[in-house]
Amino acid sequence: AEMVTVAVRRVNLSDRSKPMLTDHLDPKKFVYLPNTAGCFTGEEAIRTLRLAREAGGWDLVKLEVLGEARTLYPDMRETLKATEVLAKEGFLPMVYCADDPIAAKQLEEAGAVAVMPLGAPIGSGLGIQNRVTIRLIVEGAGVPVLVDAGVGT
Repeated sequence: AEMVTVAVRRVNLSDRSKPMLTDHLDPKKFVYLPNTAGCFTGEEAIRTLRLAREAGGWDLVKLEVLGEARTLYPDMRETLKATEVLAKEGFLPMVYCADDPIAAKQLEEAGAVAVMPLGAPIGSGLGIQNRVTIRLIVEGAGVPVLVDAGVGT
């Protein structure tokens, strides 16, 4: 199945009086992966994913909690807290994270079903900048690792 990442805060998922994503991408043909793009606190991300679940019933989600707008690096403290809450609520979070092997393992232990370390700053297209830490994350992971951001594809 093909997967489409959906920025929940930027797309209409529930107001049938307006154009909806499902008008353009058939949910029978694509797996939707709601994400929290643009969220800067764990609370905001949790609220966003609860709304997504209510609108579409999704449990598999992408969690992104950004630390600041300039680099779009993740706020790992907020990300870890949000991962714990979401996993306890039955979500299956795939989690955007720093390229830090310790943080990635903590996310896995908190309930992440996949970790998504950044390869380089979002939108930079620089490719993987720290192959050593990415390799350490992969070697230590018990969940899938998807390099996210700046990979230059």
